[in-house]
Amino acid sequence: MLINEYFNEIESLIDKCVHIVESNISKDRRSLHIGIIEGRIFFKDESLLDFIEFVNVKEIVEVYKYAYHYQKRDASLIFRYDMAPHHREIKTFPHHKHISSSGVTESTFPNFAQVLNEIVDTMDHF
Repeated sequence: MLINEYFNEIESLIDKCVHIVESNISKDRRSLHIGIIEGRIFFKDESLLDFIEFVNVKEIVEVYKYAYHYQKRDASLIFRYDMAPHHREIKTFPHHKHISSSGVTESTFPNFAQVLNEIVDTMDHF
């Protein structure tokens, strides 16, 4: 896959999500297969998602860095996935998830579609 195709897939998911009211996305193509996509997405309930992915998509999606930070409009955390090299006690180190109510938990790399689905599910429960 080419990095531009990967970027287009993410932008298509954003465009199709009826819960999104605005998005600001930037893309940095480093090569035909490597790039960074990051942005801020605003939802109808005034929550927002800040995200970054630094990936190589030549054969599979190889993730060099990612973070998905989802918060309420008052800036309080709902959840955050990342691979910052802390929480060595977690079995899935360096991958982990911060949850507002219960701290840090194990997690594998979630792709953008999975995060967006989790956000929509979260919104539907409130």
